[in-house]
Amino acid sequence: MFCRRCGAENAETDRFCNQCGQLLHADGEADDRSSVIDDSAESADPESASTSESETESEDAAESADEVSDEALSELSDTLAAVSDPDDREGNDSADTGQAGDSKQPDTEPNRPGNRLTLIIATIVAVALVVCGGLFATYRAGIWGRKTIPTAEEIQPQTGKRITADEVAKQLNDRGIKTTINRVYSGKDSGTFIGFDGVQYGESVKPSQTVTVNESMGPGVPKGTVGQSADKVTGTLKSMGAKVRYKQVVVSDTSAHKPGTVIATSPADGSALTDDYDNTIDVGVAVEGNGVGYDLFGMDKDRAKAELESKGYVVTLKPKFSSKAHLGKIMASNPMLGSSVPSGGEITLYYGVDASQVKTMFTQTLEGHKLIINKPSFLDGRFCKADSTGSGLSNDCFVLATSQEDGYLYGVFPESSGHKTLGGPADSGEYNNDIGFDYSVRSDWLTVSRDFQALGKAPGAVDDGLLINGKTGAFELFPIASAEGDVYCGDEAVGDSGGVSCVNGKRVFDPTMLSAPTGLVRKMNDFFLYVPVGADLKAVEDSGYFDASALAKARKQQAVDSDRPFIVMRDKSLYDKSQTETAYASNAAPNPFLPADPRVPGTDTSLKMKPAPSNETVYYLDEDYYRLDWSSLADANVAGADSSAKTSAPSDSQSGGGSPSSGADAASAKIFAELAGAQYAFSPSADGSMYSLMTLKSDGSFSGTTYVADLSGGDSVASAPRKEYPFSGRFASATAGKNGTYVLQCDTSSLKTEDSGESGLKPCGKFTAYPSGTSISTLDTAVRLTLQTRGEADGPKDWLLVNEDAAGIYERTQR
Repeated sequence: MFCRRCGAENAETDRFCNQCGQLLHADGEADDRSSVIDDSAESADPESASTSESETESEDAAESADEVSDEALSELSDTLAAVSDPDDREGNDSADTGQAGDSKQPDTEPNRPGNRLTLIIATIVAVALVVCGGLFATYRAGIWGRKTIPTAEEIQPQTGKRITADEVAKQLNDRGIKTTINRVYSGKDSGTFIGFDGVQYGESVKPSQTVTVNESMGPGVPKGTVGQSADKVTGTLKSMGAKVRYKQVVVSDTSAHKPGTVIATSPADGSALTDDYDNTIDVGVAVEGNGVGYDLFGMDKDRAKAELESKGYVVTLKPKFSSKAHLGKIMASNPMLGSSVPSGGEITLYYGVDASQVKTMFTQTLEGHKLIINKPSFLDGRFCKADSTGSGLSNDCFVLATSQEDGYLYGVFPESSGHKTLGGPADSGEYNNDIGFDYSVRSDWLTVSRDFQALGKAPGAVDDGLLINGKTGAFELFPIASAEGDVYCGDEAVGDSGGVSCVNGKRVFDPTMLSAPTGLVRKMNDFFLYVPVGADLKAVEDSGYFDASALAKARKQQAVDSDRPFIVMRDKSLYDKSQTETAYASNAAPNPFLPADPRVPGTDTSLKMKPAPSNETVYYLDEDYYRLDWSSLADANVAGADSSAKTSAPSDSQSGGGSPSSGADAASAKIFAELAGAQYAFSPSADGSMYSLMTLKSDGSFSGTTYVADLSGGDSVASAPRKEYPFSGRFASATAGKNGTYVLQCDTSSLKTEDSGESGLKPCGKFTAYPSGTSISTLDTAVRLTLQTRGEADGPKDWLLVNEDAAGIYERTQR
């Protein structure tokens, strides 16, 4: 007969299965007594029995199973074999037959109690081994209980390929391990897997545990770097694969900012290292000294002013749009925060204001008349879109920066970096190889008013459809070309200068202006909506200012952060071509690309703005961008830092407290020797009525005289006597810049001059030295105009010193 349990064939007289020990009925059928065996197994192996009770108990069982070694399993296997095979036991025949040493006789008595007990014991041991072995095997396989993280070898990518964090997370998910991805900065490419957080390769984790997989965001400054001791972050920053420079930053309160700690970084703490930073991370290290304490940032404006005045400084307060957190508080300065300034120096502090001050800030009074300001330096700043976290800033940015030239300054012209610069003299224009400087090209200069000339009416004086004249606190910025109608000849804007005409879409020099222009079109230009903190954005939205579909889309996205100033930039790609380019009829027709002017008949319909504001579409003000002038700061000695990354910025003694007898450090002296010249000339007027001559020595000191024609007697410029204004000063340091340039830092306290600004040296701050052969197309518009006046259409013939903070543009004329 056959056993119902294992299927083995047995003799008709057997009561127990000779294979598995199962009790058989007398009629040959197997008696299923599994409950008896299960009870026995449960009592013999309580840990196995408890595995079904709860997850916690199963984990305990798993840990017990984990302790079962191969050696222990081998011993249990040997025991099973000995117990289940009576023929292999030695010495038992003596006990049964009383004849020691005789061969054992078969025991054919099926009811013998010893056989039954042996089989039961063998069965219990077998079941225990199966349960324990099964637990051990399935636990190791991760089928139940604790899960095992792959080893480093298992995670290795194919040769020549990188493995991403998403791929590693999937490997863990396939093993039943829950994961979360943490994006951090590193020297690896963005998206690359860079390890786990809190666990190791091959480590086992609980089923309820979530494993953090670290994903590289590329190089950057890890969040939390600021506030740490500088020598504690050198290793992390060095691993970013970028040049790291440590700079001395003056602080006022050393009890709150311990010397040697990181007080600022560029990029900002928690920000990415983008192309804008030239693969360089700057780290500001707190030092004690005289100057504009970096910790004045965020301080109440009146308190900061009083603190500096108590140290002997001459302080001026000026407003600037800021975040809600910095309203009435210091957010920038000139010289910049953290700079060394000797006592008695002049310092300008900028404090935050909101939308309530828009009209006031854009209004100036001239001879009793209130006019609009088209030189809005308070708009200067860097604006960036939010990063993937929604709270930080990405590398999608542009810069607005006002030109320092006197005159009518409005606009924006692109830089090679892709940034935009706010400001440009109205009496200068775009350089054209065929016609020289074209004073009509104003497609890049921005204005806030249709009356873009210097005598435009003050905000609120008229209702011309622009927001600046309304009550919302928001305002627009648009190119002067738009105020003039957005009329283009080919790809170039057409302005109002004489002698330039359009023939078949190409601008040509035509002094007679007798022929009618051909090929003119209207084109959509750049357009910006500036929303300061406190502006009534809802009122703007409710007025129908934005395209309905764009507004509906924006409302499905993360809401804009109204606690920070932001700009909405019109996206021309969101419009059909028929909306971005139209036929030109006449200048009398209103510009279809600006908000409708209710004063002009037929302009009651405006082209709606796209996109609408959301956290994904706007550009936020980056309040960290203008805090420090890294190139002017002295190197800081930090343990573990790469000494090769140091620059030749001025030391404390050079920049903050006086002039060393040797003049400058060795590296700066080498640059000064190259720049030294018996005569540098600056001619701001084309008629020769005013000019300055300067001598620069190899120790960085300079001196000269400004000559101004005295026309009060009615003499011509050529015959008029000259008023002379001597000046002198010293450059504290010089460092190498981009494309063969040098950056010079003036010792502000050393400047002595009797003129009122004619020398172009005041304020005496940062200068850039451009070598001969520098392409004129890479220079600022004002510099290009100066060179054009000198007849140098291709660029400077010798070294050119440009004061970045004033009008001075000095070219070497004698060595």
